[in-house]
Amino acid sequence: MGIEARFAYDDFRPGQRELAQRVYEACSGGETLVAEAMSGFGKTAAVLCGTLSAAEEVGARVVFTCRTKRQINRVIEEVSRLQRRHPFKAASMLSKFDYCLLRRGRPIPQGSFGWYCSFNVSNNLCSYFLNVPLLGADLDEVVSGASSSSPAHSELLRASERIHVCPYEVTRLAMAQARVAVVPYHYVFDAKGGPAFFQRASMEKKGTILVVDEAHNLRDFMRGLKTATLTMEEVDGASREAEALLMEEAATSIRVLKRVLERALSSSSSWLVDRRALLEQFRSERGASWLQNLAHELEACSAAAWGAVVYERRMPSMVLRVGDFLARLSSSDGALLVKWESTLGLIDPDPVKGLEEFFSGFRSSILLSATINPSALFSRSLGLGSGSSTYEVRTEALVTVRTAIDTGVSTRYKARTPEMFARIADKVAGIVSGTETGVGVFVPSYSILGAVSGMVEKRLAGRPVLHEVSGLSSQDAADLFDMFRSVKGSVLFAVQGGRFSEGEDFGEDMMGAVVVIGLCLPPPSPLLYAEYACLKRAGETESFLMLSRLPALRKAFQAAGRHVRRPGKRGLVFFLDERYNSDAVADLMPSWLKKDVVVGDFSPAALEGLSREFWGAPG
Repeated sequence: MGIEARFAYDDFRPGQRELAQRVYEACSGGETLVAEAMSGFGKTAAVLCGTLSAAEEVGARVVFTCRTKRQINRVIEEVSRLQRRHPFKAASMLSKFDYCLLRRGRPIPQGSFGWYCSFNVSNNLCSYFLNVPLLGADLDEVVSGASSSSPAHSELLRASERIHVCPYEVTRLAMAQARVAVVPYHYVFDAKGGPAFFQRASMEKKGTILVVDEAHNLRDFMRGLKTATLTMEEVDGASREAEALLMEEAATSIRVLKRVLERALSSSSSWLVDRRALLEQFRSERGASWLQNLAHELEACSAAAWGAVVYERRMPSMVLRVGDFLARLSSSDGALLVKWESTLGLIDPDPVKGLEEFFSGFRSSILLSATINPSALFSRSLGLGSGSSTYEVRTEALVTVRTAIDTGVSTRYKARTPEMFARIADKVAGIVSGTETGVGVFVPSYSILGAVSGMVEKRLAGRPVLHEVSGLSSQDAADLFDMFRSVKGSVLFAVQGGRFSEGEDFGEDMMGAVVVIGLCLPPPSPLLYAEYACLKRAGETESFLMLSRLPALRKAFQAAGRHVRRPGKRGLVFFLDERYNSDAVADLMPSWLKKDVVVGDFSPAALEGLSREFWGAPG
């Protein structure tokens, strides 16, 4: 079946056919391909078209991996549309936490859930899991439905509950039948869960085409996977938690642990801690296997399990966190041990080491991004060498955008004063006043969001102001999105790089302007110093651009395109920070943002007038 027959829509947009063809060639030829196209271009539909065409010809399967659940849902929408035109088996899989029916009505912390699930399954306490081998035809019907039509998450939960079976096991069985699997990054890149996922889905890597969505996030994700931190406050919390769970011996051991770790924190002024010396100190003072035994005891929490689960006492969380850190500390990996203030951190200074070899283990690997410029640096940031190729969609964006760069404000650390935040709030209020539709305001951090959004709300009469909060659940995020969509003229404050700034489609006319405040640069830390040092030893001359500036700009540019994701859309983009007014940033800025640019230190009234003039509204 050719590319045209595998496309989910009646017609290709400009550039989509060419992208689908290039992806088809890469998949057929076993390449690792990095592909770029702007947000809203229709990358997912084009790439599914190319990968499925190749997969059917060579007898391969496709794993499409995404960073967030919202992005997974977007891919599933495209898969479902394609299934209605050309039937094939597909399945998506989230985390076990998202599927668990047993935990309903119980406040199980997500950090404790893996332990909670394992205990219930291993002790035959989960009837949903026990029913899996008993249901026969009823289970087969639900699994077949899950792979044939890619149902919404809520529909899968209802179908599973109807026959009283674990929804996660339904998706796992559907995966084994699927031509296309859509999963979070963890199932592919986590050294613990990845091999198990491919084994349970009956997938051979050499017979699988891997598609990585939003691949510009991959280095940050790999860094997070290979980083662990532990504060002394968390150690204190674990001690108290162990006592509450009647783990008295463990509580005593945690207090001993804290004394040793505090000595390590105060032993020298260097941010780098001698990991070997610390482990030797544990061995000499407490015995050869004391640390490993404590890590195992805290990770298992066997002494507290029956009381916590059966009698519904509190779940362990801090205890599990300390146990995980100790297991990593006592392992034989090459992670560096660093310190700052009252915190210890374990970090792999080269988080993408081996990634190129990992990609080459698949039939083909396709890495997608809306922003890879400069492409050579992007490839180096993921450890990709000459074995990969790049394809950039050159089609002109079919959107109309005016970009305003305001040089009168900044969120540089030393500039973060109440007076500066008040000036920013005045400017945002002016923009909102000149825009009748919704406005998205994207800030570098939750702390700045809290400082600015309250001031803006006081300056706006009658305009609903909504806020993204840290730790927002998927359902809460969906509810917030629906609130923004349902009330015209709402203002949404969210963080750059968060769930609303990537992969979300503010379609129709719900958002007319985006305001990007500041740059989301990572704060200096020993974790970052270690990675800089590793890149310097490897001969990298643009480490600041690779690790700090470029990731921050990508988050800003991704947020800037939330409201212009369809051909024919018009919108305003405001960058409120003088750092955007430089030739270096202009060189990295996507072309669609550079067509119509105005720069200046604008007053709130001037920003309101600029908005009204763009929309043709009377002043």
